[in-house]
Amino acid sequence: MLHLKTAAGERLEIPAGCIIAVMRPCDGINPSAIMYDMGAGPAVDQLSDQYGFVKKTVLDAGGMINPIEVKIIEAVLVGEGEEAATVLQQGRMIFARSRIEGRREVLDDPNGIHAGLFVNLTGQTMRINVADTLDELDGLEAGDVPITPPIPMPLPPEGA
Repeated sequence: MLHLKTAAGERLEIPAGCIIAVMRPCDGINPSAIMYDMGAGPAVDQLSDQYGFVKKTVLDAGGMINPIEVKIIEAVLVGEGEEAATVLQQGRMIFARSRIEGRREVLDDPNGIHAGLFVNLTGQTMRINVADTLDELDGLEAGDVPITPPIPMPLPPEGA
């Protein structure tokens, strides 16, 4: 059972296995958020706990199998009144790799978006723009060289 604190100061106690994703919101208003499903459909709660603490707690409790952490980029409203403007800001999100249904590489985006992930977090597919490249998501470094395929060996003649 995870023991977390919501942004409103309420205690939230839920099993680790019901966590769908842990996020560090792009707007920076709250330090973290979680998406979870306790059987009544997906829900999101803003938390006052730090992102790193929530992520470690969920992973240590075995709440996600084969997790992937991505740098998400979202449009956020900054400022108030007439001075308000929409800007792209970066946050973080961790979820199970099995939730990725498709990926699309983005080249030469001026906003730093390198890939679009099609993920199923809420029962329907949605696109998440990320600052990670597809190679980074696969765990490859820029200098990594792909493994060459094995050279086929001729079979020895029968009876040899």
